[in-house]
Amino acid sequence: MYERLAPLFALAETGPVLDLVESFPDRRSIRLEIGSGNGDLASSFARSHPDVGLIAVDVHRPGIARLLADIDAFGLGNLRVVEGDALVFLDRLPDASIDEVWAFFPDPWPKNAQSHRRLVTSERMARIARVLKSGGSLRLATDVAAYAQQMRGVLAADPNFVRVEDERPTWRIETHFEREGRERGRAAVDLRAIRR
Repeated sequence: MYERLAPLFALAETGPVLDLVESFPDRRSIRLEIGSGNGDLASSFARSHPDVGLIAVDVHRPGIARLLADIDAFGLGNLRVVEGDALVFLDRLPDASIDEVWAFFPDPWPKNAQSHRRLVTSERMARIARVLKSGGSLRLATDVAAYAQQMRGVLAADPNFVRVEDERPTWRIETHFEREGRERGRAAVDLRAIRR
């Protein structure tokens, strides 16, 4: 199934800059999910928002394969997948082309020696800001208190964003990963930053 569906609905991690109108004809806005995991949220969102284009990126093939199966089963013409590194894929996106970027529960890299690998750093946020439209949103979530603090600090200091708010979108379903954290006593923190 993967071999049949990937050529139809997957975008390559690397290559020339994409024409998003070609990928998403008749879609009024486009969202990018960094780290879609097993695809629960992407599939749910695509089904409930058929007028919105969504690109789901993850490095793990099983989650991408599951999303391809959902695209096929539910006729999700508004969903595309990328198997690969989202930070590499960003280079394929035109400037100011995305309405929202999501990174829900990115790897917290909890050890001090690993913290430079976190997604939310000044340099990486600048790369994400490049593809966001003016007034667009960057939505983040984590259940690691130290990472939430880092996220707030990085975004507050970033000149590309005008404000940071605590806001969990109503459409963000609780995934298996989040549920496990909640059952272990970790509360999720959702943040929304607005592109200047």
